[in-house]
Amino acid sequence: MILRLLVLLLLGGCGADPLAVRALDRMKDADAAGDWAALAAAETPACDGADPVCAERQALRARGCFRMAGNLSETEERRLLDCAVDSGRAALAASGGTQAARQAAWREAYAAALYARRQARPGGEACADNGPLLEAADLLRAEAPGAARPRFLAASARLTAVARGCAPAVPPCPTLAAARALLSDPPAETATQWRALGAATEITARRLACPT
Repeated sequence: MILRLLVLLLLGGCGADPLAVRALDRMKDADAAGDWAALAAAETPACDGADPVCAERQALRARGCFRMAGNLSETEERRLLDCAVDSGRAALAASGGTQAARQAAWREAYAAALYARRQARPGGEACADNGPLLEAADLLRAEAPGAARPRFLAASARLTAVARGCAPAVPPCPTLAAARALLSDPPAETATQWRALGAATEITARRLACPT
């Protein structure tokens, strides 16, 4: 425990709050044990600028909330997805000084939470998450060119922008063509999901009389 505390203090800098470091240590123990409820319920004060300790606490809370969502009442699922999105965004905002690989993992988790919340939202409410999802997915694509999940999320965000009218200024046919290109070479383990998104893209393109 003492060794872990010293490591966390070094990661957080000389001015790291020992109470915050100990709180993070407890959250890391809960994460290792798969205690998502404890992570979701953990008190995580707002971060003040770049703060690696605070950022990791927010990222762990986001993970707990995301893992807890699903098979719950609509109200409770929405609360947990809101938590996952808000804490994920806070983690990224405070992640200055954090290793790039860890930032990328947090961004991927944030994008997953945005996607899940967008899918659960009705009509126009989904558009509020679509822009941030597109931004996060494109950043992930830039960090890991060719990675499958960012391509899927980026294609989904482009289709949603057109199909739901989330971005009226976006040229629809070129945007759908970009989505179609992103969906080429689907991974075998999620091929069904990719095919469904590809079919929806083709239907929307035909409806808009886009060139094939």
